[in-house]
Amino acid sequence: MLDWISQNNTLVNALTSIGTLFVWVFYAQLLYMGFSRQRRPRMLINKGVGHEYIDSPCLVCNMSQEAVFVFFIVIRLKTSKGVFTAPMTDISSDSPMDDKPGLRERTRQGPLASGQCLQLTSFREMISTILRREGVETDNGYPCDPDIRLEWLEVHVISTYGSDDKAFGAVRRFRVHADTDTHDVQLQPTSLDTTRRKSWRYRRLARRWLREFQ
Repeated sequence: MLDWISQNNTLVNALTSIGTLFVWVFYAQLLYMGFSRQRRPRMLINKGVGHEYIDSPCLVCNMSQEAVFVFFIVIRLKTSKGVFTAPMTDISSDSPMDDKPGLRERTRQGPLASGQCLQLTSFREMISTILRREGVETDNGYPCDPDIRLEWLEVHVISTYGSDDKAFGAVRRFRVHADTDTHDVQLQPTSLDTTRRKSWRYRRLARRWLREFQ
């Protein structure tokens, strides 16, 4: 064995160098994947109090390593009459201008630290708000018109992360189950996790929403 190694010293050295290179490439890939995972923004959209069903508050949680800045929030409601879209960035207030509360009590826009949660309104109020905006009369979050059936509700949170100048969207869809007799409305998420969207097509859609709702 030793004789063979000494006779093929050049080949052994070449194989050893190639093996060492593969080891370094493997560890470099592991380090890059860990760094990339730490730099990747992660937002969660969920029902805050599950047993309250449609009256549960919608929670937006920043699970990233750094803070994110929430630009604006949009909700979309699919019905048998089409898809309705409405902004949820600003917090409605009927108080006079002189009695306006602080900025955090007036808008959901702003920085969200790592591990911090932003509480939106309840899902029932979301549905009622978007239907009222479209001129649809509602009864406790349910359309009074029997021809209008609710199918799903989608929450879009448009944000930027750290020093990245490109916005991304955190999106989660909830399937709506509405009983036409009792008007009982329930929501179920269609996916286990929140989807992160950053394609140029989605950013173009976000810019259109920004022009329309801001």
